[in-house]
Amino acid sequence: MRLTRRGYGVLGVVVLAEALAITYGARALNAIAAPAVVVLLASAVQLWRTPAPTAERDRVPAGFPGDSREVTVDVDGGGVAEIEETVPEGLDADGASAEASLPTTFAYSLTCVERGRHTLGPLEVRVRDMLGLVERATQAGSTTRVLVYPPVYQMAGREAILRHVLERSEVERQEFDSIREYAPGDPLRDVHWKSTAKSPDEIYVTEFADNRVEDDDITVAAVGDAGSIDGMAAAVASVAVMALDAGLAVELRLPDAHVRLGRGDGHRQRLLAALAETDTDFTSPFQTYALDDDVLADADVVVRSDADGVTLAFGADERDFEAITASRENPLSPRGVGS
Repeated sequence: MRLTRRGYGVLGVVVLAEALAITYGARALNAIAAPAVVVLLASAVQLWRTPAPTAERDRVPAGFPGDSREVTVDVDGGGVAEIEETVPEGLDADGASAEASLPTTFAYSLTCVERGRHTLGPLEVRVRDMLGLVERATQAGSTTRVLVYPPVYQMAGREAILRHVLERSEVERQEFDSIREYAPGDPLRDVHWKSTAKSPDEIYVTEFADNRVEDDDITVAAVGDAGSIDGMAAAVASVAVMALDAGLAVELRLPDAHVRLGRGDGHRQRLLAALAETDTDFTSPFQTYALDDDVLADADVVVRSDADGVTLAFGADERDFEAITASRENPLSPRGVGS
């Protein structure tokens, strides 16, 4: 508990009045000092009797970089309070502070910025008495975990990867899936001539959904140098989402995580969560961000990252991830995929 700026002003009046009274013997000055002291004491007692504030915050769904979430916070207690949310690096908040009489509810916009597991909160609350002379600073509410997934991009090399994984000379092409821009490695027979004719500066290709891979699976292994893990995580997430959309079961091997074979929306969230948290920062000096050679050899797709970029290896084929990225638009966004 401490005096506010206004409280120090009142205290200054008391001290000045007492000093003048002692010097000049003016009893009228004591009539000013005494009420001011009573007001200060009353304000301190009021704040002391005010219960400590408590707070509850909405659960924040996981998201991708650039996604925004509205967070609602309920703060209970008494008095007038200045409330400010504790926002870590990797998240950005707009309107995450308020001044109001308790109890109160306020909302703010939270934007996901960087991949990772971030801790939001607790609230910093400064409660004042009704006259604003005394205040008490405290923390209210618990922390909330906010998971930010790596970016997911649309890949152009789906057919080449699936041919290797399925050990087929040609992926079954039974159902139209979508039309996208041409990327190096796309077979010319997939060119969608009607769309290309409408836009002479661009070449468009047709993607087909593979409806006959339900019994197949893929293992993705990934390693990377420190400082390049964000790019590696984005590449692995893009491959995993592509494989799941094609009907494959996916297993993920990382130096600090192992997600066993699975498929479906719940499995996709487990994969993205592991990729959100993977990192080269270890508390033990005996840990390294590496996988055994046997694990890499058994994987269908191996993703490697360093300062020069990210590469994908499948079979005898190795390509730069940028070269087989058809679009940086997240294919999951139209589906509202988050937590």
